[in-house]
Amino acid sequence: MKTFRFIGMALLAVVMCANFMACSSDDEEPTKNDDGIITNQKRLVELTETNGHDTNTWSFSYDSKGRLISIVEKDYDSSNSDITNITWGENTITESSDGESITYSLTDGLIRTGSETDGTNYSFAYNSSKQLTTYQYSDKYDSNSITLTWENGKVTKTAYEDDEPSQITYSNQTCKGYFPLMALMVEDDFKVMLAHPELIGMRVTQLPSQINSKDDYEENKDELTYTFNKDGYVESSTVVNTRIYTNPSQDLNGDGIITDDEKGTQNTDTSTTTYTFKWE
Repeated sequence: MKTFRFIGMALLAVVMCANFMACSSDDEEPTKNDDGIITNQKRLVELTETNGHDTNTWSFSYDSKGRLISIVEKDYDSSNSDITNITWGENTITESSDGESITYSLTDGLIRTGSETDGTNYSFAYNSSKQLTTYQYSDKYDSNSITLTWENGKVTKTAYEDDEPSQITYSNQTCKGYFPLMALMVEDDFKVMLAHPELIGMRVTQLPSQINSKDDYEENKDELTYTFNKDGYVESSTVVNTRIYTNPSQDLNGDGIITDDEKGTQNTDTSTTTYTFKWE
C-alpha cells in the first residue's frame, strides 16, 4: 500500500509548522473529541507533490465529526484514481484500499498496534509526553524499527536499526496547526496520520530547516523552506535534496591491484520537490 514519497533517507520524522510571526499569542489550545482527534483547527483537504514535471495529488474527505474518511490519490501518469477508505470503530481505525487493509488499535487516544491483511504487524511506543519514540514493523520475511529522539518538543534524530541516525535541525519558525509531512518521515505509507498526527503523538509546532543522513557510500542533505497562508498554516514546502554518493573501488580484472580506472568515484545529484497544501 505504499503511496507517498518523501525526502532524503526515510524520511523519518519531520515536524509541523507555520510562520512564527503568523501565530498570535491568543491562539486557541487544541481540543480533542472522544476519538482523540483535534477538532478546533483547520483540516487538510488537499496535498500536491510536484517533482520535475510529475505531479501527484491527494484529496481528503471528513465526516461530520471531523474524522478522515477517505483519501483519493491521482498520479501524474494516470487518469484513474486510487481511493483509500477509513472506517472508525471503538478504539480502532481501518484503512482499506485495493482489497488490502490495515487496522490500527488505540489506547488513550494513541495508536498502539497495527495489523495488515498481508500479515505485516506494527507497534508504536511513546514517552511520558505521549510523543512517538519507536515504530516497529515486521512480516514473515523481515522486521525493522525506527527510533525517534526528542529534545525540547522537537524530533532531533531518527534512525533505523543499525543505521546512523538522521540529524534534524530547526529554524526559529513555529506554526498554527501542523506540518502534514511529519508522519511520512517515519513511514511513507501513513495515511490517517497525515490528517490526524496527534494519534501518534507527532502534532508539534516546530519547523525543520535541514535533515542530514549518511551511510558508508551515500550522504543526503535536505533543505526545507516554507510559505504560509494568511492564517499561519503551511501553504507549501520546498525540499531541495543534495545526494552525494561514492562508487566503491573494485578489482575488476582480479589481479589484486586497484588501478586508477578501478578506483571509486564521487557523484552529486540535486533534486527539488515542492509540496502544497489546502486547508479548510
